Amino acid sequence: MSKAGPESLKAHIDGLPAGLRRHIEAVAGEARRLARLHGVDEERAVLAARTHDIARAMIPDELLRLARELGLNPNEVEETAPILLHGPVAARLLASRYGVEDEEVLASARWHSTGRAGMSALEKVLFLADKVEPGKAAARADLQEVRRLAETDLEGAVLRYLDLQLLEAVRQGWPLHPDAVAARNELLLARQARGQRPPRAPNRQAK
Repeated sequence: MSKAGPESLKAHIDGLPAGLRRHIEAVAGEARRLARLHGVDEERAVLAARTHDIARAMIPDELLRLARELGLNPNEVEETAPILLHGPVAARLLASRYGVEDEEVLASARWHSTGRAGMSALEKVLFLADKVEPGKAAARADLQEVRRLAETDLEGAVLRYLDLQLLEAVRQGWPLHPDAVAARNELLLARQARGQRPPRAPNRQAK
């Protein structure tokens, strides 16, 4: 597949639905804020944020078809919930079609929905920015807590979000993506090995 370059990527993003574009810009703002707080390169964080959802508007059948076409092998959970493929598909498109070569940016896009074991600081920034950007956090006190926690503890905030996701999956009867399970196990075991207690958000009002 020939590479179209940054102008075509911008045109693709500009052509996404308005609500999705608003979310992307909110994620970019949150990613920049978290990157600044944690010493992560802000421009790379913003690039990851602005490109992570380029496949989010695709319908499930299209995601499954394109995932296979791009050499991905959807697992049983992804076959059941193809929306989980929009990150992996986005990462493949960014590399093969739009010339993005930064492996950490590509990894951030690929695993922004589920997380994974071995996440870099940049991946954690995007993962959290996507989940707790102001538009999403406004209506949920638990996400506001995660957002506050992320200001001082990226790892703890990721783990806290994954705990919330686990509880919701149990309530709803949803399967958990294996990458989310691996991410939670790694973070939880690492904190236990250091003698750290489970993460809790600071007890103060949301900003």
